[in-house]
Amino acid sequence: MMSISTRVLMTDRKFQKLFIARTISNIGNGIAPIALAFGILDLEGATPTSLSLVLAAQALPMVIVLPIGGVIADRLGRARVIAASDIAISLVVAVMGLLFITGTATIPLLVVLSIISGALNGLWYPAYPGLVPDVVDDEHLQPANAYISVASNAGLIVGSAVGGLLVALFGSGVAIMVDSASFLVAGFLVFTFRHASKPHTSGESMLGDLTHGWRLFISYKWVVAIVLSFSVAVMVIRGVEEVMGPVLANESYGGPAGWAFVLGSMSVGLLIGAVVASKIHASRPLLFGMIISFAFPLWVLSLAFTAPLLLVAIGALIWGIAIELFMVLWFTALQTHIPREALSRVSAYDAMGSLMFGPIGLALAGPLIAFVGLKTGFLLAAGIMVLALLGGLLSKSLRDLRAAPRNTDAILE
Repeated sequence: MMSISTRVLMTDRKFQKLFIARTISNIGNGIAPIALAFGILDLEGATPTSLSLVLAAQALPMVIVLPIGGVIADRLGRARVIAASDIAISLVVAVMGLLFITGTATIPLLVVLSIISGALNGLWYPAYPGLVPDVVDDEHLQPANAYISVASNAGLIVGSAVGGLLVALFGSGVAIMVDSASFLVAGFLVFTFRHASKPHTSGESMLGDLTHGWRLFISYKWVVAIVLSFSVAVMVIRGVEEVMGPVLANESYGGPAGWAFVLGSMSVGLLIGAVVASKIHASRPLLFGMIISFAFPLWVLSLAFTAPLLLVAIGALIWGIAIELFMVLWFTALQTHIPREALSRVSAYDAMGSLMFGPIGLALAGPLIAFVGLKTGFLLAAGIMVLALLGGLLSKSLRDLRAAPRNTDAILE
C-alpha cells in the first residue's frame, strides 16, 4: 500500500521535476569521473599527478566560494541559484569536451576550466540542502530526501555504466559532452519552479549574513563535530576514489571498464541505501551514520591488497549503502534542527568545512603513489579514515542527537 507521503510527493509537480532533474544530472555525474580521469591519463606525458592537479583545481575554488554561495542562495532563492549554476556549468563542461574531441586538451587548459566549474559548484552546493524543504512540507522531509537520493543514485548507476562504454567506444570527449547536456536539462527543469524558493532578506549586509551564519554554525556542537570529522574523511575519500582508484584500475582491473564496474557497484549501493533510508528510523541518527561509515576503510583494504575485482565491487556496494544512509540522515538532521531562513548559510559552512581538505587529498594522491606506492598509499588512507571517524565519535552532542519525532504515515510501504 502506498503511504501518505508517497502519494503526496508523487503527485506534486515541483517534486516530480526535482526528481527528474536529479536523475538526469546524476547520469552526467556518473559519466564525468570516468571520462575525465581516463581522458587525462591518456594525454601525452600525463601522470597521476596531472590528474591530481586538474581535480584539485576544481575542488579548491569550490571550497572558497561556498560561504558566499550560501548567502546568495538565501538571498536570491535556492532554485534560481541551482538552475543558473547548472546551466553555466554545462557550458564550461561542453568546452572541456570539445577540447578532448579536437585533440587540443592540455593540462593548463583543463586546470582553468576546472577552476571555473569549481567556483560554480561553490554556488550550487549550499543551495541544494535548502531546496527540498522549499518544495515539500516538513513531515515529508525524510522520505523526500530518500526518494531524491533514489533518483540521484539511479542516475549514477546508469551514468557509471554509460560512462565506461562511451569512453571505451567513442573517447572521453563524447562522454564529457553527454555530461554537459545533463547539466543543461537539469538546470532548465529546476528553473521552472524557481518561485518555490522564496528569497530570505535579513536586512544585513552580505558580511553580516556571513557572520550570522558562522555564529549559528558553531553554536551546534554536533554539526561542528561532523564537519571536523568529515573534513579529514573527504580528503581521504576523494584521493582514493578519484585518483588512486583509477590508477589501480589502469594497472590491475582493465582500465575504464573495470573502474566503471566498481563505481557502478557503489552507485547500486547508494540506491539501496536511499531506499533503506526511506524506511529506517534511527533514534540517534548521527551515531548510527558514523558507525556504518567504517565500511569505507574496509573497502580501501581490499584495494590495498588488489583483491579480485568482484570483491572490490562488493566492498564498493557496501560503502555506497553506508554513505547514502549517512547522507540522508545528515540532511534530515540539518533540515529539522537548523532555522529554515539560515539553512543555506549553515549548509555552506558545513560544505566548506567538510570539503576544505578535499583539494589536498586530490593534490597529494598522485605524488603519494609515486613516493610510497599504491599499496602503502591505500593502507595510509584506511588508517586516516578510521582516526577521523573515531575523532567524530568523541563528541557527546553527536552521539546523543535524537531524531525529530517521526510521522509514521511517511514511511514507504
